[in-house]
Amino acid sequence: MASFLHSGPATSAMRKQATVIPLRISSAQSVASVQTYSRPQISLSSAFKTSLPTYQSRTFLTQLRHQAQALKEQTSTSSAHATQVKSSQNPNPTLKLDNLPYFVRRSASNKLPVYTDTKAGGTKKLTKIQKTEGDLDQLRNDLACALGVVDGHKPNPDVAINRLTGHIVVKGWRKPEIMKFLEDRRF
Repeated sequence: MASFLHSGPATSAMRKQATVIPLRISSAQSVASVQTYSRPQISLSSAFKTSLPTYQSRTFLTQLRHQAQALKEQTSTSSAHATQVKSSQNPNPTLKLDNLPYFVRRSASNKLPVYTDTKAGGTKKLTKIQKTEGDLDQLRNDLACALGVVDGHKPNPDVAINRLTGHIVVKGWRKPEIMKFLEDRRF
């Protein structure tokens, strides 16, 4: 079988198409006597030159990068305008979120890992925070303060830490309050 190698620049798609050889079998001939027809190399390369586009188009990822860059420019101009407006108003007291000693990772579907659980035949209701990292004691104390279940300076049994799994377990179904607590801290 003849092999087609192009001396000029050729893509892998062109090579794949160039190696395909049309076959023709007549009904009078047996399968063993197959006639092959090959085209000259010049006609293949000229056919590919005419079918290739002469311009270069952007890829999908390049278009996404440009869209993201345009969004950043829009948000930076709007945030600059927003900071001028906020500076004229009284600033609200906000949480210091620079260096929290703990972190809660989001799930694969980009949701907060807060789950409700029922045990003991439906009478014991729990809420769990999973995917916690860092100082779990500080997270428990901050969460207890936010939920209003503080017992002075000692740890409250309503908000417990499972040290083996790294989960924070809260008694009762408190999912909306815990979600708000985590969203306020921008997790």
